[in-house]
Amino acid sequence: MPLIDEKIDSLASARSLYLDRALKEPTLYKVAKSPITLGIILLLLLNALLWITQPLSKVDPQILPATHTWTWWATQEFLQEKPAPPVVLLGSSLFMHAVSREDADYLNTDFDYVHHHYSQYLADRLKDRFGKSNNLTCFNFALPGDLVSDDYMVARALFHGEHKPKYVILGLSLRDFIDNAVNCPGTTPPFRYLKRFTNIEDLIDLALPKWWQQLDYRTGQIFYLWDKKLELQVCIEQAAKKLLAPVVASIGVPSLLNDLDYRKHVPSNLHSEVEEGMAIIKAHQPYSFDPNYADYRRRCGSANEGMFKIQAGFLTKLVDLCKQEKIELIILNMPLTKGNVAIMPNGSYEHYLNTIQQISKGNSCVFMDLNGDPRFVDHDFYDSAHMNSAGGKKMLDVLANLNCLHL
Repeated sequence: MPLIDEKIDSLASARSLYLDRALKEPTLYKVAKSPITLGIILLLLLNALLWITQPLSKVDPQILPATHTWTWWATQEFLQEKPAPPVVLLGSSLFMHAVSREDADYLNTDFDYVHHHYSQYLADRLKDRFGKSNNLTCFNFALPGDLVSDDYMVARALFHGEHKPKYVILGLSLRDFIDNAVNCPGTTPPFRYLKRFTNIEDLIDLALPKWWQQLDYRTGQIFYLWDKKLELQVCIEQAAKKLLAPVVASIGVPSLLNDLDYRKHVPSNLHSEVEEGMAIIKAHQPYSFDPNYADYRRRCGSANEGMFKIQAGFLTKLVDLCKQEKIELIILNMPLTKGNVAIMPNGSYEHYLNTIQQISKGNSCVFMDLNGDPRFVDHDFYDSAHMNSAGGKKMLDVLANLNCLHL
């Protein structure tokens, strides 16, 4: 069987030659030839092409998927206002509730928080003063738990072009600077939602001061599809609807679930932060008072100097932004009860007040200190920090008569 032996010898020789060459090949060359390496190279080339062409850059941030937060509802209503409201109120629930409770009493009606982001009372007082027509509106963009960084993000994301107000009235308190219930500014619902409207590269070290807090953002800077995952989701969804709509229309029938009010059947924590019907403000609520000291001790009963410096930085940025956009900024130190101030760390309130006064004075902003104003008494509060409608009316009367307002 010489022929078979020759073939076996030939195969063995070829195998030996292949093994010799493989052993002699550099390791780097072996790695470069592997399918995994080629796949990585193709992925990097695709990623570079996407960054150069920016195919998802024109997706409207308004249609990106978003949970229904307090910020989302306020933003939807604000962007529908054309022309922009000349006066916008910014701040936390200290501002929000006082204004809304007074409006409910003034209008003599209950209303849903998610659909009433206005101060009709303040607007009417300004009309009385300036004799303006009915299109003068005052938008209440104050949000529960707002930090100064959230106020800045509202202004940065929305207050420009046709949506720029003439005046911004910013209500502040120490809690807005040192809330110990917040991990970092970049993780709040307002910041997470509003960052889709603006490039936040210059804010990263301030909003996410720890390296591990920046991982998601930094990953998005490297990988295009990670950064644009919401935009990609929208594009795929729109393409699927366009492709499948004729098929669905021909074989599908309306579902009985279409008539189901999901808000009454799905736990609220599974779909959104707040929905229609979940936060109704009642007109003419009977007087009650609960100091709620436990929550305030948790939030601002201990010093948080790192967060304070960050929020003071955001206040300076907000002042600069208003200057740039030619928006008149009025800074208001909100009234508190003496009991609320007493639970704050020693010297912290004085430090806070001195800081906002210096920032206001150094930038020629109007500053008003309503805390300690004898017009505000304990009966104007429903807890140790939040004013009821009586306190809200007093505050709005003060604002309506500010000499700096010219509408």
